[in-house]
Amino acid sequence: MKQQALPLVGAVNVRDLGGLETFDHRRVRTHRLLRADSLANLTVADQEKLVAYGVTTVIDTRSHAEWRQAPDRLPEWIQLTHIPLFDNDETESVQTIQRLNQFYASDAHNGYRRMMRVYRRLVLNAQPRQAYRQFFDLLTQDKPQTVVFHCTAGKDRTGLCALLLLGALGVPVSQIKQDYLRTNQYCLAKVARRLIAARDYQMNANFQSSIIDLSIASPDYFDQALTLIAGEFGSISNYLVDFVGVSASVIQRLQQTYLTSELT
Repeated sequence: MKQQALPLVGAVNVRDLGGLETFDHRRVRTHRLLRADSLANLTVADQEKLVAYGVTTVIDTRSHAEWRQAPDRLPEWIQLTHIPLFDNDETESVQTIQRLNQFYASDAHNGYRRMMRVYRRLVLNAQPRQAYRQFFDLLTQDKPQTVVFHCTAGKDRTGLCALLLLGALGVPVSQIKQDYLRTNQYCLAKVARRLIAARDYQMNANFQSSIIDLSIASPDYFDQALTLIAGEFGSISNYLVDFVGVSASVIQRLQQTYLTSELT
């Protein structure tokens, strides 16, 4: 599995999904699909890198509130589409220590429980369902695109979009999960800063444990989403067709657009 991270100053979790191999031994095309964290702090040099990489479209899955507070910083010739999966930052993955409720100090597992509920909502709730439909419609427009899709931390909402997209392309779940967990490689410094801030505010061990659970990509969260999809619908493709409303022809067009038989 060959994937390329795009080193930027203002975003730490930007990577190309190209190179991932499908069941039928095709590969995801490079320079076509990228996942990312917030693009609100991109430098001018970062923006130039995106343009040089071929990026034509950005899909922002953050809430309206997050979007207004920290809009994407992009050159005007990159098309930006806002498709919120939630009305607010349900994951609380980047909230400041001051704004996190004392609820998390009462039980070491409260952050973990919250994230498990979030992933259930990401799979089964109406707003994400509608957002996924828009996401796939945008990816299969007639005009060829190089797309970056992102949220704030680039792990949960972005992770579910990547799970569904790569599943539709025919990438094995084991590879999709590896990609999902790669987020932790890029976010370690951010998690460490949040823990230091929690200690500075003299938050207890329970709170610190929840901070970790809110900030990481956990295999349990991924497995929760996949178990719900498989249990209710049998497969990712069935979920997309029967629940999200993505037609089989759209999935076929997606594969024609973003897969190649050439070695990458």
